[in-house]
Amino acid sequence: MNEPKIILDLTGYLAFMQEEELTPRTQMTYINAVAGYFEEFGELTKENVLAWKTELSKRCSASTVNLYLSAIRHYAKFQEKAIPVKSLKVQRINSVENVISDDDYRYLMDMLFDEERQWYYNILILAKTGARISEAVRLRKRDFMKGYARFESKGKVRKIIIPSCLKRELESYLYYLKPEDFVIRAKSAKWSGLEPMQTASFYNALQRFAKRYGIAPEVMHPHSFRHHFAIKVYESTGNISFVSDMLGHSSINTTAIYTRMSSNQQQKMLDSALNW
Repeated sequence: MNEPKIILDLTGYLAFMQEEELTPRTQMTYINAVAGYFEEFGELTKENVLAWKTELSKRCSASTVNLYLSAIRHYAKFQEKAIPVKSLKVQRINSVENVISDDDYRYLMDMLFDEERQWYYNILILAKTGARISEAVRLRKRDFMKGYARFESKGKVRKIIIPSCLKRELESYLYYLKPEDFVIRAKSAKWSGLEPMQTASFYNALQRFAKRYGIAPEVMHPHSFRHHFAIKVYESTGNISFVSDMLGHSSINTTAIYTRMSSNQQQKMLDSALNW
């Protein structure tokens, strides 16, 4: 007897993801991946998934392919069927790339302090807390008053400590805000303080500053300042466990990347070592 065909049911799948408490971002990613799969293949079978994996591998990175495979496995779980397709091996990165340099960071902040003070503060918050952009835009004045913020996701609690030096520097900036106001703000007369900035707006602003100040656009993204924070804290403390805690990593192996030099630093050290 043939098994019943597994067809597309996005409405039921969305309810299933909500029941499992997947984040809205993950839900959207999985929905798009599953919809894309069914548009191309129409039926969920191991053979089709293997063919899809091969096609994806030609145009996507290994990590993106694995994300899409996770989505289709999760959809199969919703349909109470197993799809035993292996993920691609992801090459381990042995250097930190696309992180803003100390010189570019200082130059950027000097220029913004004089020209766009609002954005000076917005970026400073990222660089001095190590928060993810999705976390940083949700920080409120009351969090600075307490000295920390707590965010919950998938049953886990993430605590972001706000350093004293940052609170001191933002003291006059925060003075006129209400406790419930979001701290990272767009420069808009319509802004009420009750809505967080869109992360895409933050990224677009960084790209605008990259062009204005002649900084490489590939290092001007929100996560670059989280990387910068991690590198500086590790250089200062030498304590990888502490850095891991500050970043909210579930595994210290994830944090270990910050103990490695960038490829440019590796090149300089090698050149110095081979000057005989």
